[in-house]
Amino acid sequence: MEFQQLIEKHAATLTEAIEANATRTFYAHWPEPPSGKIYGETANDDGLAQFKNRLNKPFDGLLQQGSDGTVGEEQSPYGFPLGITYPTWSADTLAANANQAQKQWSRLSPADRAAVCIELLERAAAHFFEIGYATMHTTGQGFVMAFQASGPHAFDRALEAVAMGYAATTYFDYSQTWTKPMGKISVTLEKRFHAVPKGPNCTIGCSTFPIWNSFPGMFASLITGNVTIAKAHPQVIYPIALCVASFQQTLQDLGLDPHIIQLATDTITQPITFDIAKHPAIKLLDFTGSPSVGAEIEAIARTDGKPVFTEKAGVNTVIIDSVENLDAVLDNIAFSIALYSGQMCTAPQNIFIAKEGVRQGEEIIPYEQVVQRFVEKIDAMANNEKMGPGTFGAIQSEATVRRLQRAAELECTILRNAEPCKQPGFDNARSYSPFIAEVPMVRPDIYESEWFGPITFIIPVQSFEQALEQVYKSVKINGALTTAVYTTDEGRMAAAEESIIMAGAPVAFNFTGPIWVNQSAAFSDFHGAGANPAGNCSFADLSFVTNRFNVIGTRIKL
Repeated sequence: MEFQQLIEKHAATLTEAIEANATRTFYAHWPEPPSGKIYGETANDDGLAQFKNRLNKPFDGLLQQGSDGTVGEEQSPYGFPLGITYPTWSADTLAANANQAQKQWSRLSPADRAAVCIELLERAAAHFFEIGYATMHTTGQGFVMAFQASGPHAFDRALEAVAMGYAATTYFDYSQTWTKPMGKISVTLEKRFHAVPKGPNCTIGCSTFPIWNSFPGMFASLITGNVTIAKAHPQVIYPIALCVASFQQTLQDLGLDPHIIQLATDTITQPITFDIAKHPAIKLLDFTGSPSVGAEIEAIARTDGKPVFTEKAGVNTVIIDSVENLDAVLDNIAFSIALYSGQMCTAPQNIFIAKEGVRQGEEIIPYEQVVQRFVEKIDAMANNEKMGPGTFGAIQSEATVRRLQRAAELECTILRNAEPCKQPGFDNARSYSPFIAEVPMVRPDIYESEWFGPITFIIPVQSFEQALEQVYKSVKINGALTTAVYTTDEGRMAAAEESIIMAGAPVAFNFTGPIWVNQSAAFSDFHGAGANPAGNCSFADLSFVTNRFNVIGTRIKL
């Protein structure tokens, strides 16, 4: 089976994506604004209507076989049940479907697979607005963020993985007539090389970014010849189900087995994740989620000898040393911690500030004033009826609300309590403004663990050097997906860069304006370093794709 027309159709997109991966320059294939001028004047209304039409009905559109029941327990964090039910499949059925589809998919060339993958994404992009509303009402993200994170940004991450995998699998010649001179004689062999896929993949998704965190593993597996199973979080099925249904329809339209991409569903009380992960037919695992479950997945992978790619959790840090404009800095940090109520794996948690204060030009702004102004920035957002609700979004899980309650009981100085945030049109929304507390350096038992959600700790330190030492230790012990440092001193910047990079985390310097430490740009930023306890992989460096296939050779004597 060949896809020459499809290859030609998507050749420019693939070439652009490969070049962007190599050069790390700005590139985005899908525009990020949810604009009617870009996506069609009725696109938003149509997407909302499609979302409403899905509620309180069985989900249709999936083409995979062998369902043995139904599940459906999604609750919108904005205060109502979705009422959607989804088919379920046993681990054995999913594995059998995957094994059968693997035979067809692995026979395709890298060029064929790349073209099919891009076609899958292009057709699914027609559903961006419904995907946005589905994400909003399962994760609690505000609509604009939900549209971008599960739409253009996630799809760009998928394309990034496709481009990286295509480059890796086509790096070498697949055949060569090889001659070795041996004095008066020579030996000639025909050599053939095969990029052999490891086998079926299971990508275990999370409850906060169900598509953005799943697509890299799924499409890195697909481009390297492995079929994939998207294991949805039981409370956040709808967004990834939409994508899988679209993918399966496209595969069938192209004459391919729709089981090349499958959906796996379950419930909180009757999980299927470990059954799939342990199944001998599943050869690759991707995971995003809590450290405890991630550790179990990693243990399964070690026992069974399966490559595993994980993103778990870390403690993200900020150092404020010296600045050009303190207000611009505090605006930036405040927005970073408030965005989606801190429910991003990249959101800052711990802010280190010297007790003597922060230098702004020739002035030293006292520590107490810096802290007061920071709290005022959060208050301003919370009191802004236009900005606050959309920025905070809603809390995805009741566990995060309970975490907020525990934070309020800590032995520390509470600078700002979390307060309910009204979400227009959703009176029962589970939404809160950020909690901020001051914690002394001598209480690492409080701040050296992750407090997922809208929880921020300010830690006064003796000096920049002490703060940097603490950040280094935290990255090594607890892991981090982001760090940020504000300093106008070139020597301190160089010291921070060397220390934090050697600890195994990325670092952002002096971010102000409309660029935040939370953001991770496809084709340029490597999301996750794979070098600290927060996770063992990076979206999407070469190791993210090369560990999904083996190169095996054939030699024929001529």
